[in-house]
Amino acid sequence: MSIPTQQDHQEAKETLDYIRRTMETASTFTAVSGWGLVASGIVGLVAAWLSRSAESVTDLRIWIPAAAVSVAIATSANALKARSTDVPIWSGVLRRVVWVMAPTLIAGAMLTFALDGHAASLLLPGMWLALYGAGVTAGGTLSVRAIRWMGMAFLVLGAVALLRTDLGLVMLALGFGGLHIAVGFDIVWRHGG
Repeated sequence: MSIPTQQDHQEAKETLDYIRRTMETASTFTAVSGWGLVASGIVGLVAAWLSRSAESVTDLRIWIPAAAVSVAIATSANALKARSTDVPIWSGVLRRVVWVMAPTLIAGAMLTFALDGHAASLLLPGMWLALYGAGVTAGGTLSVRAIRWMGMAFLVLGAVALLRTDLGLVMLALGFGGLHIAVGFDIVWRHGG
């Protein structure tokens, strides 16, 4: 019987680390960029600030470009994090996240134009927050825990904004600004960027 050497211990540790990383990336999307969420949150706060003095707190000339910029930032930041952590960006898990989230976000886009066209724009903040929260919660089941909780928090903010339409802009700032920033910093701290 031979006694394991320090090199044997190190090789076993490296093998276990490799297996753990492989299993995690096979079942969860871990390339969520906390810094991308922070940057998206800043865009959300800027959009909310700009909306204060607009004709409407849901002025689509502000919120649609803000959403597009946020998606571009998040996509780029997630790709950079995936590359730096050697995780494939277009993995089977990410494809499932997209398939889970896309219908909810597409429904939100359709409802945005329908509600805006029928002078029901007071419902937009609650609808945006609730549907985004539903999509994030669903997609979050395939990602890190903080994403699921963020989705649930968006649902709560959406409910408040639907019940109290006078608080729509505050809820938008808290959700698309504050929640993204808070969860982004949590991911940076717990999951390395």
